[in-house]
Amino acid sequence: SNDMTMRSAIVLCGVLAAAVAVRGGCIGEFQHCPTTGECTLFQCDDPTVHHCSANQYRCPLSNHCVESADALDTCPGIKGTHLDHTLSIDERLTYLKNAVTMEEAIGQLTNMAPPIERLGIPGYNWLSDDEHGVRGWRTTYFPDGPGLGASFDKKLLHDVGRVVGMEARAEHNYLTETEGLRQFAFNGAGITVYGPNMNLVKDPRWGRSQEVYSEDPRLSSALTIGYVTGIQGEAYNGTKYNPKYWQAGACCKHFVAYDIEGGGSGLLPRDHFDANVTTRSFWEHYAPVFHDCAITARGSHIMASYNSMNGIPTAADPNLLTNLLRTQWKWPGFVVGDYDAYANIFSTHHYVADMEHAASAGMNAGLDQEGGGTRAIANLSVAIKDGLTTNATVLRAFERLMRVRITLGMFDPPTLNPYYRLGKDDLRTPQSTALNRLAAAKGVVLHANRQSPKNGMKPILPLKKDMFAGLDNSLFVAGSLANNANNTFGNYACDSGNCSTEVTSILGGLKYSGTGLDKGEVKFIPGCMDTNCVDVSQFDKAAMQARLAKVSVVVLGTLGWDRLDAGPNADPNSYEREGHDRTSIALTANQYVLAEKLAATGTPLICVLIHGGSIQLGSLLRSCTAIVDAWFPGQQGGAGVADVLFGKVNPAGRSPQTFYSSDAELPPLGNMDVYAGKGTTYRYYRGTPDIAFGSGLSYTTFSYSKLVLGAQRIGGCDTLKLSVDVTNTGTLDGEEVVQVYVKTSSSAVPTPRIRLADFERVAIRVGETVSVALEVTPKYHCVIEDNDKDGFWAPKIRVDAGTVEVYVGGGQPDVVDVLSANVEVTTAAQLTTEYKCPSGSQN
Repeated sequence: SNDMTMRSAIVLCGVLAAAVAVRGGCIGEFQHCPTTGECTLFQCDDPTVHHCSANQYRCPLSNHCVESADALDTCPGIKGTHLDHTLSIDERLTYLKNAVTMEEAIGQLTNMAPPIERLGIPGYNWLSDDEHGVRGWRTTYFPDGPGLGASFDKKLLHDVGRVVGMEARAEHNYLTETEGLRQFAFNGAGITVYGPNMNLVKDPRWGRSQEVYSEDPRLSSALTIGYVTGIQGEAYNGTKYNPKYWQAGACCKHFVAYDIEGGGSGLLPRDHFDANVTTRSFWEHYAPVFHDCAITARGSHIMASYNSMNGIPTAADPNLLTNLLRTQWKWPGFVVGDYDAYANIFSTHHYVADMEHAASAGMNAGLDQEGGGTRAIANLSVAIKDGLTTNATVLRAFERLMRVRITLGMFDPPTLNPYYRLGKDDLRTPQSTALNRLAAAKGVVLHANRQSPKNGMKPILPLKKDMFAGLDNSLFVAGSLANNANNTFGNYACDSGNCSTEVTSILGGLKYSGTGLDKGEVKFIPGCMDTNCVDVSQFDKAAMQARLAKVSVVVLGTLGWDRLDAGPNADPNSYEREGHDRTSIALTANQYVLAEKLAATGTPLICVLIHGGSIQLGSLLRSCTAIVDAWFPGQQGGAGVADVLFGKVNPAGRSPQTFYSSDAELPPLGNMDVYAGKGTTYRYYRGTPDIAFGSGLSYTTFSYSKLVLGAQRIGGCDTLKLSVDVTNTGTLDGEEVVQVYVKTSSSAVPTPRIRLADFERVAIRVGETVSVALEVTPKYHCVIEDNDKDGFWAPKIRVDAGTVEVYVGGGQPDVVDVLSANVEVTTAAQLTTEYKCPSGSQN
């Protein structure tokens, strides 16, 4: 979430390769000094200190040397200080607040925190944009947001988060060991991860739709919980791998009501934009996922977004950062501003008169750290002197940051912390690569799979290898994105400059990922030379080749890689990324024409989609024999897609977004009211989508039976338990996403049209029946009583007495056949802003 130019400047591509050649013998936050061989927290070439011998550790608070990391406990001056691991965290912080000077404390309130040598605190770069993989050397880049969201797989997201946290720690450890390669200069080599991006796709034209999981609060919340707990070091069952230390820290971003870039759309840029948000939209749509990230998953930090909300920059809003987060939700972490968002309180929003007032406004509101530079915090000393803020307020922010560093084990002897044992051998392992390929396949959504006379009037997918084996040019591939490996990443990946290393394009996956079609069976002609698709000179040649093939595959979509220059004449809808919104959900026009020409040959046409925000399918619904949605599928994307096309993996991805038929179905970009116009997202949309949220096909079939409710009548504070039997009635083993939806049609106030209340992805063998347990909590059938902004921060959230309609099946009730039942809520209940009944309340 940082300015791309700045991020390019601070990423040291070349030194990563050099790191492979130099290996120190130090662990933890200690770096290896090449001239002396000692291990130190600070500069190797400082002439004012006594240097230790090779492999000795220089003590944090003195020039004493110890023989090993195990002996750091014996260093003088440690006992009773913030470096004493035998004390409680609160005791350590109390000592540290009393020991630090105000100048030193202020200096820590930025991404690139300098060392405080007299207190034994090494410098640290908090900036790590590791949304779906660690940005750096030889790490694993998983599918971007919607690809993970489409999996509807909570356990998968936990496993992905576990790898991201492990690789963040492993790369941090390895680079810290080597002088000159310390994490202090690096975006992506810290252990405070700036992920996940958990904003919702209210409008698919938003340039960062590719980063987020879905448009739905329940789905995004559940996946966020898995990802965050995986990063930080909890097992899937909730137990901690280590009772004392986090593996890494995860960030809940961007808080809040942020889904506008401004670039390309004609709107004000995001750092000028004021999101006009109603009370009902905030508490129904924008807030729930942040509550789950902060409170349920216990994310270590939250990022304040670029925008204002209702006239106040989020980075300066005490109702957001203190009243809601700290007082109502009782969240203990720290808040960092998005890159320059702290300074933007003055420089772009002009909310205050000058930078000194911006510094105090952010600090007083509860903003703890300036993301980016120091333009705001550099004015804190003067602001204190002028009475605009206080020493105690600054020390509170300092304490929150130091609490996280202590919990990460950064001030303790590294031999006590098992996460310091991770190193370069734990980066992009065979296990993480296999998980990445599985994640790509699990996120594939099969939108269409029609019968073809060239396949015996059976659905064209899955393909069979013997359809092509030994027959030259029998599988034809087209589309400029088919051979674009880098574009499989999406945003926020691969800053090391080696993006093509161990990356599989869609074309590469079809040829080399176990399909066996590497002997001339696959023929590639791009047709479109790029996603602008202005040059159509290859169309006839592509159509001629398609006519000779048994099956054609065309890869269509958008550019999404944030390092890819789309060119000065790029169609604004040919790419989507941070800083740039599309003006239309339509692809560039000639991509549709290419598909039509290929379909006209009579050869079955498989359309593979690469994109972030949903797109207008238009004529593709007629042209394509099958439509396979791969999103931005990550480093192993080509292999994962090939696994689905050839039946190695039975697709079970479900669409995490609504596919609208045209732009006319959407309100203007920038309208933040989810009820506006026809409504946005499936929860509010009152039209007919081309592809519904939660939909997707399989190569097998499932039936539902025996819907059992735990109770026919419940109180307003009760959780409804239910179960359903699901049977695989087809001919292939597969996975089904069992979904529970609710309607509150009898409510006297506006409510969502329908809501996802729970889901589970389950594996079911042919002929097998499994019983799936699910639940409906008050959070997902409550209503917002009053839309008056006077009650914005003290909303009337309630559960109505009356009928709740419950639907269980493989999708929404107006899209697929489902089982249904009505539940009577016997007593109304008022909920807190945590979407719970007050402690001790009775039905």
